[in-house]
Amino acid sequence: MPGINEKTFLLRESPTRRIDKIRETIVREGKDIILLSTGQPSIPPPRELREYLAERLMEESMKLYGYTQSQGIRPLREAIADDLKELGGLDLDPDQNIVVTAGAQEGMFATLAAVIEDGDEVILTDPCYFGYKPIIEYLGGRVKYVPETLNDGFQPDIEALKETISDKTKAMILVSPDNPTGRVVDSDVAKAVAELAADHDFWLVMDEAYKTLIYEGDHTWVWHYAPDNVIGLNTFSKDPGMPGWRLGYVYGPWNLIRAVKLISEEMVYCPPSVAQIVITHYLRSGMRKKFLPNVIKEYVKRRDVVISSLEKYLPETRFLKTQGSMFIFPDFSAYLDRLGMDGDEFSERLLRDASVATVPGSYFGSTTKFIRISFVTESPERLEQGIKIMSEFIEAS
Repeated sequence: MPGINEKTFLLRESPTRRIDKIRETIVREGKDIILLSTGQPSIPPPRELREYLAERLMEESMKLYGYTQSQGIRPLREAIADDLKELGGLDLDPDQNIVVTAGAQEGMFATLAAVIEDGDEVILTDPCYFGYKPIIEYLGGRVKYVPETLNDGFQPDIEALKETISDKTKAMILVSPDNPTGRVVDSDVAKAVAELAADHDFWLVMDEAYKTLIYEGDHTWVWHYAPDNVIGLNTFSKDPGMPGWRLGYVYGPWNLIRAVKLISEEMVYCPPSVAQIVITHYLRSGMRKKFLPNVIKEYVKRRDVVISSLEKYLPETRFLKTQGSMFIFPDFSAYLDRLGMDGDEFSERLLRDASVATVPGSYFGSTTKFIRISFVTESPERLEQGIKIMSEFIEAS
């Protein structure tokens, strides 16, 4: 039998897919699962947007079904440029500085493929979203870590970053608002990281997937501090809530955008046409101004239910009050140490034996006794029920 490129297996299946497989088995047994694991919106896009799509689908036209420019249709790139101008004061050229991608995951792969060469070092925070490390290693890069701690609000340690930077540093990836911690990077920290990127001439890749889902504080647009070094990764999966429609974009300097466009074209040829047309309308119609505040209000309500439930049922947990994104990331050390478990065993047994799905902290780094809890999928009542069941499970163990 012909062989397989062994580097392929550096690309590991998403760890959360393992949780999903266990969950699907339990669901087939007729059990009810409380989902505290899923990083997916539970509020569908605005009704007006769905009605707009329904009307467009009835047209006798191939516009919704045909190929588009590999860089994305220009009306969408113009709308994105205007949106970034309004949100963060960015002054970007739709042709030179923006490429539309088939979701942020594809944008992430194409971006890293465009910048990483064998032996390059890429700095990640610890903890960090688990999707980056496999791609970096697949492309021949080496991962270096900068610690973040709960005591410091999961802010990157600038002094540790300075010590980590070397002449092999090609990029740093910074997620804000963060998955899994829910941290929003402080403006002074973000500025310091951007200035280090400019001083040492490496790429600063800003994962801004949750930039409009902020509950405390503000998003810092680091492009202003290092426009020649900053790459922005963005998605429409979280806002307006279309993860299955696979649409995102990358912004940055022209030399980077040109390279990402070439790689993206080889992978997907062009982004999904129907999603591009729908999102163009979403950005141009102004409906976000009415839709998003209601989404944030609901997510804050659910976040606060999780916080109050942790304080009530699991008072020995320690956590950062989520500032943005969809997650809270409690430290369960006080309980897991007594049980003689790590987060992996606890999370799996909690799912199999108590039908509550969570994500262990080891998936994100050295945070082996942390548990990631999503607060956007379930209702407030079921969120509290899930935390209560976790407490009962610990007591029974």
